Amino acid sequence: MAEAKNQDRYTFDHSIDAQRENYITDQLVAFNLTHSTTPVGEYEPLPLHIYVSDQAGSTLGGLVGRTHAIPSWLEVSIIWINERARHQGLGRQLMERAEREAYQRGCRYARVATSNYQAPAFYQKTGIHALRNPRKLSTRRNSVLPLEEFVRIFA
Repeated sequence: MAEAKNQDRYTFDHSIDAQRENYITDQLVAFNLTHSTTPVGEYEPLPLHIYVSDQAGSTLGGLVGRTHAIPSWLEVSIIWINERARHQGLGRQLMERAEREAYQRGCRYARVATSNYQAPAFYQKTGIHALRNPRKLSTRRNSVLPLEEFVRIFA
């Protein structure tokens, strides 16, 4: 019933709008600054991409992530190695290089979310530990996708 009352008073817009995104982000940061005891600096989310290629220049894999607007966090979105190049330490080297770069940007933690069939053992070997029990997410095709989250604290 409350939703019906509000229909005439508000409009909801699903468009992508960088100006409004910046506005609501700035408003949230301002609110948080007035209510938080933790110092918050100015942090822009910055992309962090690292690719590995063979001598012929073919891309064998890569890592896509960002150093987060939330201070101190590296978020890894994608890490992939071509099957013929796996088990040679390339994934580990990508993670190490990403962590070094993130550390130089002020990050002290890394976060990865992955489906449980996508190499949780790999993440654990790199020193990233499971954050909590796996969750299950529903997909558009009504299948269930298990999700595990991993966190690493930089030394």
